[in-house]
Amino acid sequence: MVSKEYICKKFRMPAIIKRFRRNDRGATAVEFALVGGPFFLLMFAIIEVSIFFFAGQVFETAVDTVGRMVRTGQIDSNMSEEEFKQIICDKTATLFKCEGIYVDLTVVSTFSQLSLPPEPTDLASDLGGFQFTVPGPSQIVKLTVMYEWPIVTNYVAAGLSKLDSGNALLSTVAVFKTEPFPI
Repeated sequence: MVSKEYICKKFRMPAIIKRFRRNDRGATAVEFALVGGPFFLLMFAIIEVSIFFFAGQVFETAVDTVGRMVRTGQIDSNMSEEEFKQIICDKTATLFKCEGIYVDLTVVSTFSQLSLPPEPTDLASDLGGFQFTVPGPSQIVKLTVMYEWPIVTNYVAAGLSKLDSGNALLSTVAVFKTEPFPI
C-alpha cells in the first residue's frame, strides 16, 4: 500500500494551490454569486408576471362592468368616446393611464358580421378600424378594449410581448345583445 506521505512528496502541489486548499473563507460569497443571479432573475420575473396578470384581471373586470352598463342602457346615447374611456379608467383604479386605453364599440345587425379583434404588432398603427357607436335597445354589440402594458424587465418581455415596442397587450372583448331598454 502506498502511503499518503509518499503521494504528497511525489506529486507536489504548487504553493498557490496549497493556499486555496484549506482556506474556505469567502465560500458563502462565491456560492451566493453563483446562485444569487438566477434567483433574483426568477424572483423579478415572478413579480412582473404576477403584476401583469393582476392588471389583466382588473382590466377585464372593468370592461365587464362597463359592458354591463352598455347592455342595460345606462350609457347615455350622446356620450363621447373620451367620456366612455374615462368610465373604464375610473373602474381600473390607478393601474392604467387613461390616454393609453383604446376602445372599439361596434354595433352590427347579426352575429355573423362580427370581426375578430386585431392582433397588432404596432398598436398605434393597427387601430384604424376602431369605431365608437353607442348602441340602442336590442342591438348586437362588440366591445373591444385594449391597453399597452409596459414591461419593465427585458427577460420577461420575450414571453409576454407581441408588440414592436416590447410592451405587452392587454385586450378584452365582450360581445352581447343589449336589453330592450326604454329610450
